[in-house]
Amino acid sequence: RGRDLELTAIKRTTAAAAMRDDAAIVAGGGDRAGTLGDYQWVPEYYANTRKLYQELGNRRGEAIYLTGLARVAQYQGHYAEALSHARQAAGLFQAIGDKTGEAELLNDAGWYHALLGDYTQARRLCRQALALNTQYGGPHLEGDICNSLGYTEYHAGDLGEAAACSERALRIFRAVGDRWGEADALTNLGDIRRAADEPLAARDAWQQALAIFDDLQHPHADKIRAKLAR
Repeated sequence: RGRDLELTAIKRTTAAAAMRDDAAIVAGGGDRAGTLGDYQWVPEYYANTRKLYQELGNRRGEAIYLTGLARVAQYQGHYAEALSHARQAAGLFQAIGDKTGEAELLNDAGWYHALLGDYTQARRLCRQALALNTQYGGPHLEGDICNSLGYTEYHAGDLGEAAACSERALRIFRAVGDRWGEADALTNLGDIRRAADEPLAARDAWQQALAIFDDLQHPHADKIRAKLAR
């Protein structure tokens, strides 16, 4: 539901207990902390995670670790590094036949290409992810992929396709109860409406996004306030 503050607190407690017992740690905590700009505990967390997964010979766990590492790199603005980690993770998922994981990482790789300004490659990878997800995945990942495509098409200049993808992502996130995803899709939709010279529609989308981010106590709220102020 997008409650990153609560999820990160739970993961930090779990990680501390797991490290005391030399247990394998689920890698998802570090990347959620990254959405909040909280990186202080992430390096040790991930170093322990990778070491244990490698000792266990758990390739899926190592792929999950690389996925989290990629997302933390993204939040720090290191997009080329994020793409490198995502490619490695996608290769591991492909090697073990995890089609859902492969679809997720194809989307992630496409997203990082978009952040690097390579919209052709971003579109290609995200559409591959969408096709794979149709066979093996579920609605939440479909929402993530559509959100990536909305951002990509917006920056590539196809505002009609961008709006269609972002609206599809918004419907999915609302249906599955992902409030952070809903707010992110609304943010993108506001950007698209503004570029299409529809300021009232843009403001409405951003105000809805702001209400959600404020409710989640998420720092992205400040970015939306800046958009509304401009």
